[in-house]
Amino acid sequence: MDLISQLPEDLLHQILLKLDTTGSVRTSVLSTRWRYLWQRVPGLDLYLFVFRDNGLKGFVNRFLDLDKEKPLINQFKLVFDGGQYETEGSNFINKWVNSVVARGVQHLVLFAYYMASYYRKNDCPIIKLPGSISMCETLVHLELVNLGIHSFDSVSLPRLETMHFKSVWFSSDAALERLISSSPLLRDLNIDKIWNVEFLRVRSQTLSSLNLNVPGRITGVAIDAPRLKRLSLEFPHFIDLVLNSVSSPIRVCFNNFSLIESDFNSSTMKTLPTYLAWISKVKNLSLNCSTLKAMCAYSRPQPLPEFSNLTHLKVSFSNSVSVIELLATFLASCPNLKSLQLSICGKLYKVDTSRSHAPKCLLTSLEIVEIYSTAGGTELVKYILGNAAVLKELNLKFPVWEGAKYRLQFVEKILLLPKRSSVCQVSAHTAHEVFL
Repeated sequence: MDLISQLPEDLLHQILLKLDTTGSVRTSVLSTRWRYLWQRVPGLDLYLFVFRDNGLKGFVNRFLDLDKEKPLINQFKLVFDGGQYETEGSNFINKWVNSVVARGVQHLVLFAYYMASYYRKNDCPIIKLPGSISMCETLVHLELVNLGIHSFDSVSLPRLETMHFKSVWFSSDAALERLISSSPLLRDLNIDKIWNVEFLRVRSQTLSSLNLNVPGRITGVAIDAPRLKRLSLEFPHFIDLVLNSVSSPIRVCFNNFSLIESDFNSSTMKTLPTYLAWISKVKNLSLNCSTLKAMCAYSRPQPLPEFSNLTHLKVSFSNSVSVIELLATFLASCPNLKSLQLSICGKLYKVDTSRSHAPKCLLTSLEIVEIYSTAGGTELVKYILGNAAVLKELNLKFPVWEGAKYRLQFVEKILLLPKRSSVCQVSAHTAHEVFL
């Protein structure tokens, strides 16, 4: 610690900036050299449960007024009680935001926390931040949760690289579109539920990663991003999707979590070809069960297009579904697939695998299969081992609650199954998280 204490004060400030503010304050007991260092750290990172009553408000006010000679604030991260500030008004939050924007903030993270009993599921956030955020020329990272942004006339975010919004209210469709399109260095955009936006337009010449999880009230999405490499779309149903100037191949994830059989109507079938056409361009694809079922339903009156570029596929299944039948239908359109990852939560329908046809990729290209299952899945493994002619690896993953005895018994069954590939190696281990 003595060697560290001898470092220049500016460097010590940068070291303390790596800690949250609570940890930074604790260093004040180390020695007289450290007693007041935390007060001049150019950043704040606070969690609401650190303080009682109105302690957070007083601490932030004092911190922002501490060092008038060096007003720079590199980062401002705050998790606060949204219910309390809705009651008292958002003047304090607005004052803090205006202050850090004026002092050159680069990383701004604001999370309005609500207790479960207080949270209103479909209400837009009452706390609305000042429009000054749209004119912060130093901002590099912006992350907002359960908040809103007042209307603004212009945007100047010349350094912004990442923008994450979760349950955020905007004054109009155009306001969000302008924030995105007027950020010339934007690379990473994550939107998880937005309010007061009907049609979402994403236009960016620099964006490389886009994650969208939007509510059912969104009628459509238009994406114009020529440098996009990773795209994740999670919709409650298939909505109008326009993809302009989007490069390929990229990594894509399509999920429709609330889609049910009754949703496979004429409107869905009319929209689905847009998604299928896009899949035909990608190499790496993730789907959930609902999306896969819709695609297979589409294939009944007419065949699916061939996804000849697809080499890596992930699919998550839930509840009791005909996994093998769905897979066989979809894989028939994936002649060059090399890697398949499956996550299965729930019991599988028992099927006669001898009657299930083997898609071309199982015979000629599939080399690696990974299966996470909470309910065995012996028939699925039997189907894959019995048909995958060039398979090199079959990796089985078990949930942490499955005991060693169960895992051993399951693996013993698998090792007795006939393998079409003479070089296939089977491995098994516990997975702490589902990979999809």
